[in-house]
Amino acid sequence: MRLWKAVVVMNMALLAGILFGYLAWGREVPRLERELAAVRQRQPAPGVEQVFQAQGVVRAIVREIGVVVLTHDEITGFMPAMTMGFRAPEPRLYDGIAVGDVVRVTLRGVPPAVVITELAKVGKS
Repeated sequence: MRLWKAVVVMNMALLAGILFGYLAWGREVPRLERELAAVRQRQPAPGVEQVFQAQGVVRAIVREIGVVVLTHDEITGFMPAMTMGFRAPEPRLYDGIAVGDVVRVTLRGVPPAVVITELAKVGKS
């Protein structure tokens, strides 16, 4: 096969790939842009104080440094389910709470710097 024929065949294959790629994905761009705009509208601006609700199990209470370690469910709009410590600045929040209790917490602050403002016992794990 002559070189020019190989070049023509390669260019045709490249053109066909671009065409099929556009037909498969390019037509999705407007829909994806609309979804992205909707997500951006739902999320608050960075640096704005937010309130989050979560439920979890108390794993530890470290009164000396004001931290409660929780294994919590997903905190919508903030973080996935995990075990981590949250600052609870007021010692009265620990009253009546023990390791192993299922609790409902309210977190307030500018992510990632949030603190527990409410801590209520729901049950025992």
